[in-house]
Order: sequence, then C-alpha cells, then structure tokens
Amino acid sequence: MPSKKYTIIAVILIVVLAIFFRFWQFSSIPAGLYQDEAMNGSDALTSLKTGEFQTFYPNNNGREGMIIWLDALAIKLFGTMPWVLRLFPAIAGVLAVLGLYFLTKELFSVEIALASGFFMATSFWAVNFSRMGFRAGLMVPILIWSFYFLLRGFNQKYRFRKSIFFFILGGILFGLGFYTYISFRFAPVLALLAFGPFLFRKNYKQFRIGVLAFVAAAFLAALPIGLYFLHNPTDFVGRSSEVSIFSQSSPVKALIVSATKAFGMFNAAGDFNWRHNYAGSPELFWPVGILFILGIGLSIKRFAFEEKFIFLWLIIFLLPNILTSEGNPHALRAIGAMPVAMIFSGIGLVWLYRKAQKYFDDKIKNPVTQNIERILRLKKEVFLLMTAFLLFIAAYNFSEYFNMWSFNPNTLSAFSHDQVEISQYLNSLPPQTEKYVLWHPDDRPTDNGLPVSAQTIYFLTVEKTKITYLKSNELDKIVLGQSGAVIAPNYFNLDLLHSLNKRFPNSYIKFIYQNTAVLVIQ
Repeated sequence: MPSKKYTIIAVILIVVLAIFFRFWQFSSIPAGLYQDEAMNGSDALTSLKTGEFQTFYPNNNGREGMIIWLDALAIKLFGTMPWVLRLFPAIAGVLAVLGLYFLTKELFSVEIALASGFFMATSFWAVNFSRMGFRAGLMVPILIWSFYFLLRGFNQKYRFRKSIFFFILGGILFGLGFYTYISFRFAPVLALLAFGPFLFRKNYKQFRIGVLAFVAAAFLAALPIGLYFLHNPTDFVGRSSEVSIFSQSSPVKALIVSATKAFGMFNAAGDFNWRHNYAGSPELFWPVGILFILGIGLSIKRFAFEEKFIFLWLIIFLLPNILTSEGNPHALRAIGAMPVAMIFSGIGLVWLYRKAQKYFDDKIKNPVTQNIERILRLKKEVFLLMTAFLLFIAAYNFSEYFNMWSFNPNTLSAFSHDQVEISQYLNSLPPQTEKYVLWHPDDRPTDNGLPVSAQTIYFLTVEKTKITYLKSNELDKIVLGQSGAVIAPNYFNLDLLHSLNKRFPNSYIKFIYQNTAVLVIQ
C-alpha cells in the first residue's frame, strides 16, 4: 500500500490528467455542435429570457432540467459558443474521476481506487461524454458521489451524527440525480437491492434512522420533478416506450440479442454511432478490456458485499441498453455502467501487480535465494513496467480521441459541423443582407417555433444576427434586400436547390456541404 504522501500525489496527478483529457483543445474538439446539444442551449436561452426554469423540458423527446439550468448559467457567463454547452459536463467528468477514487477506496483499497480513477481519467468512453453537451454526463458523478456518501454513512458504525450527515448528503445528491438523465431511474433499484438487506440485520439497527434520513432527503430533492411526472405521465414514459424491446414482434429474441450486444460492447463491438464512439470499437481499449474480464473473474471468486454491489451496479445500469432495441450497443444509454467497468479493470490490474510483487518477495525471503540485488532490481522494473503500461494506455486513448476520431469526416458529420460553418458565415454578413434558413416542412417545430434540426444554427446566430426561418415550401415569402439575400437550407435537397435557382436566376452557390448548401442572391 502506498504511503499517504504518495497517495495524495497520485490522486492529484490523476485529477490533473482528467482535467487535461477533458479540457485540451476544448473550444475546438469536438468540432461542430449536434442538434441535441443546441436544443439544450436554445431552451436555456428561452429560460433566461422568460425567467421560467422548468424541472423537465418536453422538447426533443423530453429532457430533465439540470443540463438546461447549468447551460443557462454558462451562457450567461460566456455567451453562445459550442464549448459553452459542454462546460459543465466536462467539469462533471472531472468530478466523476475524483468520486470514483473515493468510492473505490471505500469499497476495496487505495491501489484499486488509483487504478480505477486512472482508467476513467483516460478512457475514450468517459472522455467523449465529458466533452459534449449531453445531460447523461451529469448523471455519472452524482451517481458515484451519492453511493459514496451512502457507503460512508454505513461505515460510521459508532459515530451517529457523522453517519446522519453522510446519509443526508447522499440522499440530497441521490434526489438531484433524477434531474440528470433517464437512466438514473434505475438507481433506486440498485440502492434497494444492495443496501436493503442490511436493514434486517441486528448489528445494523442503528442505521435505520440514517436510511430514513437518506430516503427523506432524496424524496424532498426529487419532489418537484416527481410532481411534474405525476401531472404529466406521458413525459415520464417518453420515447422509451417507442424503443423498448417489448414493442418488438418477438420480445424474447430482442432481449437476447440486445443483452448479447450490451455485454459484448466492452470487448467485442462497441457503439457504431460516431458521436458516441470510434464507430464499432470496443468501449474499453483491449488491454483494459482484458483486465476488466480478469477483474470480473476475481470478483466472482471472492463475491463479498463489495463485489456483489459492483456486479449489481453493472447489470442494473446495462438495463437501459438491454431493454431497448434501437442502436445497440449504445454507449450513451449504458453510461451508468461505465464507472464499475473501470473498477473491475482496476481490480484486474492490481491483482496482477500484487502477484508479481509477491513472487519477488517470496524469492527474497527464501534463504536459498542468491543474487538478492538482482531480484530487487527486477521488482523495481515491474513497477516501471506497470508505469509504462499505464502511460501507453493514456497515450493510445489520447491519440484515438484527439487524432483518429476528432477530425474524422464521419465525426464532423455526426456533430453537424456543416451547420456550424454556415452559422459562422451568416454571422459574418452585414446587417443589411437578408438571411434565410429553410427547414423541411415535415419537421415538427419545438416551443421556439423551429424544429430540432434547425437549433444548431438558431443557437449560434440568435444573439449575433437577424435570420428569418421558413419552411422550404414557403419560398414565396423570401424578400430580397438592397444587398441581396443569403438562403441556407438546413438539409441538402437537389430539387430544392433547383427551385431556388429557378426562382432567383441571379443566385449562385457560395459553398456546399454533405448535408446542406448556401445560396447567395445578388
């Protein structure tokens, strides 16, 4: 076990590494702004304008309110740029790494905690969702810290006041988790299955008041969104009913296929969505994936409370993936399982390292062993080898995210990079130039009158230039100003371009992208 001094240094280095991975080239990677991120920003702008902040925002299949509240704060401070909508998820990603260290230390040991924290600090899976403006990124640290404080409460056996404090703090965080992401609704199942049995043990009677405090704090914190769902039950179900395996013609077959893909995502084939992953790559880099499997095997062998807890966590938070049939394997829906995947990998690494160290220690203690100095040198070299291995993991994940994935054309397309370029062009035009953005007439408008597909351009331009938004079948409403006009469809359609060119014969295409084009009329 490392000394307290070296442990603190290691934790600081891991947190610094987490900060580096989450904020390096933060304003430019990922390039673009996906429409779901922009919708969050648009709702935040509306809330800032009206002063009405909701617990749940029904637009875009519904989203819990916390990401909108934090986006509103970030916009208030820094304006309407893509990176602003990713600021708090990135901060949350760092807090998740630190929280995982403390949670794993509470469950296992300092060594496993350091290894798990390192893997999460550098994991492509963790880094990616920390650098985009999705609400799921906020769930991970709240999930980790709430269970950490719950555990701390149970571990304060003879300190009633201190245990109550931890129970209440954990309960408040637990309740706030319901404002983050739909998958958090599985957290009560984990809490009940993992900690419920303790309440029936005689030596845990003194914790019943603490558990009641935890439940009461969680209930009060979650009460506003609970009341909202009570009055709006369709929003509680939302889109989940549409993608459920139970909506398939053969639910049993869909369940088997979905479960196979979900458990295979760690080492076989991961998410194929370029926004979520380097398409098709396993969610864990293969050496870490091997350690993950080793950690599972070791945990099955021991299978005390700690192992049962993380097994339950893994299975329960894979359920949002397993119980849906669309887009599997789905790294975003399974994000709640990510922390324990790192813990299992940490268990595997520490076991291997301890095994090697024990081998050399036994050699040294053996009275017939010769050349002790050579064995001591080999023992140090094992430590250096492990350090080199961890540096290799970090370097590979860095290269995969920042070099191979970030500027891949598929990634640029997945993040609507073309619409960001169009937004920048529209913002650069003089005020007297008429600017029109066309959206598909079949798209359904949201509360601000525009469809989700137009939110990227809207968010990036609304405070910088005046734009008229029309459906593409409303070309008769286009009026040319003294300085001409610029027309930007937010989707690519050759028939639409021909219609525009026929209606405005003096127009020409300024530039064209994969999904859209911009016309200039003089």
